[in-house]
Amino acid sequence: MAEKITAEKFLNNLVETLADSIPKQKSVSFFEEETSSVTSKFNRLFGRQKPVHHLLGAADVLLWRNKKISASVLSGATAIWVLFEWLNYHLLTLICLALVLGMLAQFVWTVASGLFNRSSSKVPRLVLPDEVFVSVGRSIGIEVNHALKFLQDVSSGGNLKQFLATLDMEQLIPMWNSLRL
Repeated sequence: MAEKITAEKFLNNLVETLADSIPKQKSVSFFEEETSSVTSKFNRLFGRQKPVHHLLGAADVLLWRNKKISASVLSGATAIWVLFEWLNYHLLTLICLALVLGMLAQFVWTVASGLFNRSSSKVPRLVLPDEVFVSVGRSIGIEVNHALKFLQDVSSGGNLKQFLATLDMEQLIPMWNSLRL
């Protein structure tokens, strides 16, 4: 039995054939531009490849385009300001406090899992490679050697102006006054 061709099937087939025959065009967003065109290269400041909006990722946050992200950044900055200014915390104090709270949470979790007859969770161990510390030690050693070389050059160079500029004059004036008495 042959199927009946209804108006709905006919229109669907017609729309599909028209959609297939129309060339697909790339949808271009507001911030994407052709980098090969001369005008887009000419209009960009200093010959950049990307627009300023892509370079400054903070533009969305500063302009409140995404209100949730902007509000969370503002509340986080306010919390940090309150901790540092009003409560007189220091960065090292906050890092140590966070580590102690993490240790406390892990201890309570382990004890509670023993009380409720559950298996304790396996926390992955943090192992830092030795190469990290060796490279940090070498870079610090290089900087200390540069500073010592500079100080030796200043002290044995014979240039009085550079020598006095290197010294901290606020500490030398009281010392000089005490020697004069």
